[in-house]
Amino acid sequence: MSPTDENEPKKKKGFFAKAFGLKSKEEKRAEAAALKAEQQAEVDRQMAERMAIINAAALKSAREMDEQAQSGITAEERQQQEREDRKLAEEQAARDVEAAKRLVAEKLEKEKLDAERKAEAARLEQIRLEEEKREAEAQEKARLEKAKLEAERKAAEKAALEAASAKEATALKLKLAKEQETRDLKEAKEAAERLATEKREAEALAAQKAETVRLEESRLEKEREALEAKAAAELKAKQGAQEQKEKEAQKVQEEKVARPPKAEPEPAPKPTPAPEDDPKKPGFLQRISSGLKKSTNRMSDNVSAIFNKRKLDTEALEELEDLLIASDLGVGPAQRTTQLLAKDKFDKQVTGLEIKIALADVIAETLAPLEKPIILGDTKPQIMLFVGVNGSGKTTTLGKLASRYTGQGKKVLLAAGDTFRAAAVEQLKIWGERAGAPVVSADLGADAAGLVYDAIARAKAENYDILMIDTAGRLQNRTELMDELAKIVRVIKKQDETAPHHSLLVLDATVGQNALSQTEAFEKTAGITGLIMTKLDGTAKGGVLVALADQFKLPIHAIGIGERIEDLENFSAAVFAAALSGVADAVIDDG
Repeated sequence: MSPTDENEPKKKKGFFAKAFGLKSKEEKRAEAAALKAEQQAEVDRQMAERMAIINAAALKSAREMDEQAQSGITAEERQQQEREDRKLAEEQAARDVEAAKRLVAEKLEKEKLDAERKAEAARLEQIRLEEEKREAEAQEKARLEKAKLEAERKAAEKAALEAASAKEATALKLKLAKEQETRDLKEAKEAAERLATEKREAEALAAQKAETVRLEESRLEKEREALEAKAAAELKAKQGAQEQKEKEAQKVQEEKVARPPKAEPEPAPKPTPAPEDDPKKPGFLQRISSGLKKSTNRMSDNVSAIFNKRKLDTEALEELEDLLIASDLGVGPAQRTTQLLAKDKFDKQVTGLEIKIALADVIAETLAPLEKPIILGDTKPQIMLFVGVNGSGKTTTLGKLASRYTGQGKKVLLAAGDTFRAAAVEQLKIWGERAGAPVVSADLGADAAGLVYDAIARAKAENYDILMIDTAGRLQNRTELMDELAKIVRVIKKQDETAPHHSLLVLDATVGQNALSQTEAFEKTAGITGLIMTKLDGTAKGGVLVALADQFKLPIHAIGIGERIEDLENFSAAVFAAALSGVADAVIDDG
């Protein structure tokens, strides 16, 4: 046995191999080779037998042919010849079998040698793998030992360092703790000061709001008292006129009794008065121009200052554009005005009137498509919803329109949807009395949507032509108030899917550019169908109506230029443009 065979570890069968007779791969390969050899030997044996039979048959056939050729051979000679042929065939078969056995043995020997070589190669490979494994285990053990020693060294160094710097670390911790405490105290102080400031600001804002509410209520109360006083004065005047007429009638009767009667001439027919809102009636342009005086003067004075003996150059156009934007006209109309002037007048001397005419053209072009009076449909009742912020003039505008419609013979019902302020309900009732229109109201603080529902039901039951709904003033940035308005709109649509037929946003011209954000908010919530702008007589910001038209393209129904009923005028783009630009002043002066 070779040294390699002595050192080769004996392979042991596992428990299951022993228990269930399982064999190794080498044993299985050897058995398969032996079985294959046996099968081949059997094939060779059968082949030899067949060859012997074939040889015998061939010899017999040859013998028979010889017999036919030599018919003179005796039977005994023929039998002797057959015995010899059979013996030769058996000998040939034996030789063939021996040759086959020899081939099989050689083949088996070759397969055995191949199997032994493969087994030897596998054994050597196994030895190599085991040696590599032992070497790897040794290296890993050395590495772990080295790592352990390194960790112990670092731990020792760390312990020494900690021991050496324990005093410094304690001092540093105390310093950091003190600094953190200082920062905490500073932040707490700043937070307290910030809270105090916020509290003061909140208190100031609350006081300001309370003062605003008080002033608004005071203004409304004064307005109500003024309306009541005016109504009382009108009633007293009417009563005085009636008494005077009665006295005159009595005097005429007494004179008729004293004098013989004589034929009286037929009274001349009274001229039919022009409608109150007809833009062509005498004095209309003057009233609009007078109402817009503050806005007109602001632009006219600045235009005159810029173009006093000056050419229309690039710098002048830029100054004019800035002036128009500052006058609340908006960027778009301002640019179109300067472009119109630059087209024909660039680098030429221009007069203030030429500037005003160009401005009037742009304003009229912007506003003309939106000039649209309120047109009542066939549906009854026509539901008109009035919305806007506090103090925009909703109730006053509603009252003026109600007086106009009742004067036209319409049957009008008013709904006091502002259930938050008693003064608002009282103000609407005064307007209702003046217009001859009943008012649906509820207790202070009642649900406004419920009141609107009842008002629509009454308007339908009593066959009213128009239902005009006043709402509480609400800031456009107060979500909860805008949600209440949305609820009112939903209640209206449940009663009539096509309603409100007119959702009117009443804007206060004095707020200037803030009207843009108001319009955007109310358009999303109430589906605005048209605008009415009030208080144009009290502001220099009338140009914001042009900016509104340029941005939102909403119909403009009317404008308010005073407190009287006749001061709510149907909107005319041409007249408004002439009045705002100052062209109207030149026309009136020439007239």
